[in-house]
Parts: sequence; structure tokens; C-alpha cells
Amino acid sequence: MQRMSERAPAPTHSRHRAGRVGIVDIGSNSIRLVVYEQALRSPLPVFNEKVLSALGRDLATTNRLNRDGMDSALDNLERFVTLARNMGVRRLDLLATAAVRDAEDGEEFVAEVKRRTGETVQIVSGKEEARLSGLGVICGMPDADGVMGDLGGGSLEIMALENGGLGQSATLPIGPLRLAPAGLGKRTVREAVDQALSGVKWLTQYRGRTFFPVGGAWRAFARVHMEQTDYPLHLIHEYRISGREARDIADMLSHQSVKSLEKIIGLSRRRLETLPVALIVLERLLAILQPKWIRFSAFGLREGFFFSNLSPEEQKRDPLIAHAEDERARWRRFDLMPDEIQQWLAPLFTDETPQEARLRRAACLLSDIAWAEHPDYRADQALLRVLRMPVPGIDHKERALLALALMWRYKSGVRGAEASMALNLIEDDWAAVAQRIGTSLRLAYNLSGGAPGLLTQTTLRRERGSITLAVPPHLRNQLGDVTERRLAAVAEAFDAKPAIVITEQNKKTR
Repeated sequence: MQRMSERAPAPTHSRHRAGRVGIVDIGSNSIRLVVYEQALRSPLPVFNEKVLSALGRDLATTNRLNRDGMDSALDNLERFVTLARNMGVRRLDLLATAAVRDAEDGEEFVAEVKRRTGETVQIVSGKEEARLSGLGVICGMPDADGVMGDLGGGSLEIMALENGGLGQSATLPIGPLRLAPAGLGKRTVREAVDQALSGVKWLTQYRGRTFFPVGGAWRAFARVHMEQTDYPLHLIHEYRISGREARDIADMLSHQSVKSLEKIIGLSRRRLETLPVALIVLERLLAILQPKWIRFSAFGLREGFFFSNLSPEEQKRDPLIAHAEDERARWRRFDLMPDEIQQWLAPLFTDETPQEARLRRAACLLSDIAWAEHPDYRADQALLRVLRMPVPGIDHKERALLALALMWRYKSGVRGAEASMALNLIEDDWAAVAQRIGTSLRLAYNLSGGAPGLLTQTTLRRERGSITLAVPPHLRNQLGDVTERRLAAVAEAFDAKPAIVITEQNKKTR
């Protein structure tokens, strides 16, 4: 049986080595296969399937894996390994966590997996599980600062996050599958959770800082909150709730019976059976941390393992920009480069914040994302694709701004239910930034026709309440009525007046 070292360096892979990689996560409650397109900074899953096997259901009472769960897990692991091989993965890792590492028959299970699949299972230590889950959060939120908690079926991993770095950690045997089947009343469960958490002395040092929940049960809680509040964007990653509100709701729901929860929550029966215990753990942890905000992470152990296998250079890439660069490489139709557009537009955005500059860079990279759609639907599809694209490193407000900017790039106005939903996620000043970016991109493509080298021969200026486009005489024939309208739209977005000048004559063309 191969056990993963707590400090062993992970192998690295260059972003230039193409090929799919697969990870099988063998947890206490479920097993999951995820296959990623390539080992790049922004993980792009091409296959993702989960099976609820409940390997750890009997661990608290028998110290052994659940027999039915083992049969289900072995059958599905055979299937997962076959699927991964058929998909041509160049690397496949099988990772087992709390249930397998703690069960007295864990070694037997691992040996049987090896016999039936030919693959070696790596058993992840508790400390390593906390590290990988922390890296997963950092993979998706590079600025993460506070405390990460990853609740699996068999254990809770806690990791301090220090401005994108890792701090102290702990692993505690208080997963729902350990506590729920033990026949403990909810009061006794709370006492067991409090006792376990009391041993993590460093937690109080992070009081008031952000908490980052990871794990299926806590993601289910986020989905419930979305439904109850009619939140418009159903994406778990970067969903935020105030710490006070989260604690109150978790406490209220944890007191409900499974039958009561069935009436108000649209979750599977198997998830509902463990949800009350998961919410007790959340509420007691929040009582200690008292965070101002909770930021949910869709990234955890698997993404942390994926991230740890990247080269140092790849890890340092901005995940949003990396995704936009890699995405553009797959569908580009024009030779006009994003750098040329970005530099040409720079004189219009001299007062932008670093956050806005980053989003404008991403918008330039994604500026022709919907070109293959029917012209009548390009704007709508651009908006929806950006709102829903599986990209880390961007929160919901930033996602809404970027989506609206891409809608403006394809259409002279943002209208429709989806646009209204995106507008509801941001303030008016950010909506104005989206309009400025989008209308400017629309002008750039009209003036250049997607050909390189033309924009650099012209100049944009923003001064004294005007937006001026300066064009040399030999490019006069590039101008037309559409160009004038597009420039007017840019000027309107900046609350300015438009002007076109021929540089040699230094006068307006009309």
C-alpha cells in the first residue's frame, strides 16, 4: 500500500506537454472521477462523475469499511479506470482519504483495487489532505486569506490561509458519516464537535477573517441559501454569505428533522441524512471564527492535487488571464492580437483601477468569444458563456462586469433577462465600466476588420470631454458611417463627444 508523504514534492508538468490528466477521489461518502483537458493553470474538466458509495458509513461503530460501499466502490473504480484509459489520459491518480486511511481493512481494499484495475491507490494522510484542500482553494482564489475548512464524510480538515499561502493545519475525525451513524443525539454531536475543535488552539487567532468552506455538504448548504434568497447566478464558487447570517441559518436547519428538511430543500435523501450533522460542524466552527464573510469554494482536494503537479511557472499565472489565453487559443478566427487591442485602448482607460485593468485585459483576450454563433445571438451567447464559464480567479461581480462588457462588444445595448440578472450583481459604476470596455472593443473590430497592424496606425485620445480618433490619410477609406456610430457609442459611454481627425490635415472629416 502506497501512502502519500506529508512533505514529498509532487512531480511537475510543463504547460507545453499536452494530454489529459485524471484524478479519482476515493472519499468516505463518495468516489469521483475528474478528467482535465490539460495540466494548465486554470483546470478545465472534460469529464466529471460522482458515485455515492458511503465507504465510511460504519467506520465509527466497526472501524471497518461498509461492505456494500466497498462492492459499489470497487465496481465503479473499475469503470472509472476504464473510462479514463479510453479517454487517453496520460496520467491517472487514485487518491483515498479518511475512510480508507483509518479503516482496519483499508489495506485490503487498496490491494483489491490494485488487483482489479492495475492502478495503485495513494492514501492521503490527514495533514496532506488539509494541505491539498488548502492548495485547491488557492488554485481557485489566489488571494485567499483566512481559514479553509474541508468537510468530508469521515473528517474535517482545517488550514490557515495567509494571503495566498498556507499556514497551520489540523485534521479532525468529525465527518458526518462518523457522527451520524453512531446513534448520538444532536446535543451530543455538538459536544463532540466542540471538544474536537477546542484542541485546535490557533483557530482563535483568525477570528473575524474570511472562512472558505469546501465539501459537498457545505456546497449543498450554499445551494439551499441561493434558492431561499432567489440569488440569480447559480455558481457555488465565490458565492458569499455574511458570517452572521450563515451561522444563524446553519443553526436553524441543523435542528430540523430529515422529514422537515425534505419539505424545504430539494436535495437527495442520502445528502439530507448527513446534512444536519454537517451544519452542526459548520455552526460550531463559525462560533469560534466569527468571520465577517464566508466565500464558498468549488475547488478542494482534487484541484489542489492538480495544482501541486503544475510547474512553478504555471502556478504563478493569473488563473483568469490563463483561462482567457488558453480559451482564445482554441477558437481564434482573426490574426488581430489582444495585446494590440489592449494597447490601442489604453489612452481611454488612464484612470482605471488595477482590478478594472485586469478585467479589461481578460475582455480583450475573450473579445471574439462568440464569433461562431449566429449573428443575432452572439451578444446573448457571449454574456451567458462568460457568466457560466468554468474559470477560477474571478468573483461573481467581476464575472458580471466581464459578461456585460462582452455583450456590449457584440451589440449596441444590453437587454434581456440575462442582462438584467448580470446588472443586478453589480453597481452602476461597474455597469458603466462594462459599457466602456465593450463599446471600445466593438469599435476596434470595426476599424481593423480583425487584421493586425491597422489599429497601431491610428490613435485614440480622451481629453476635455471628448473622444478623438486620429487617422492617417492613407487609412481614410477605413472610415465609414458604422465607424462613426461605433465611435459615438464609445464617447457616450465616457459621457464625452466624439471626433474623427485626419492627422495630416488635423481637421474633422465631416
